[in-house]
Amino acid sequence: MSNIRNTETGEFGLRVVDMRSYFAQEGCVAMIADDFEGVLEQWESYAATAQPEHDAATHKVVQIEPVEIEGVLTQQWEVVALDADDLAQIEAQRLADERAAADAARVTVSKRQALLALFDLRGIKDSDIDAQIALIPDEATRYRAQVDWQGSAAIESDSPTVLMLAAALNLSEQDLAVLFDYANAM
Repeated sequence: MSNIRNTETGEFGLRVVDMRSYFAQEGCVAMIADDFEGVLEQWESYAATAQPEHDAATHKVVQIEPVEIEGVLTQQWEVVALDADDLAQIEAQRLADERAAADAARVTVSKRQALLALFDLRGIKDSDIDAQIALIPDEATRYRAQVDWQGSAAIESDSPTVLMLAAALNLSEQDLAVLFDYANAM
């Protein structure tokens, strides 16, 4: 498939749909065939080429002005370093992807389900959890954990309080996964 260049504006990397849009913006009603080669002098096609290999973490590929090679107008590329905006956008996307993955992996169960799973699979009672919370040395952290645990109707597998309690109760990440799967199946 060829790419299209507007010879009047110098804009390149266009497609047939872009030409149709141009004519619609100009208030023209035009029928443009998918194979328009030579239909309008304002537009010319050029041969597509593959983008060069590059490290997407540090560089990007930018299409530059096509050049004539052996009588054929041919697409050209340039590899350029990512700028601060590009890097910020990549970091924002990475964080969004991490949040989406965490949200997808999160299991939420009722407190009743969580307590029954802890007892059924590990023999851990609500009083054992209260005792672990009471052992937290920092008063603010202890109070927050107590309010979070006692005040929650739902328990999330990745909440900071659950992760802290799991560590205090010697529950591994795998143990937590099994407990939440069991609780979720109730």
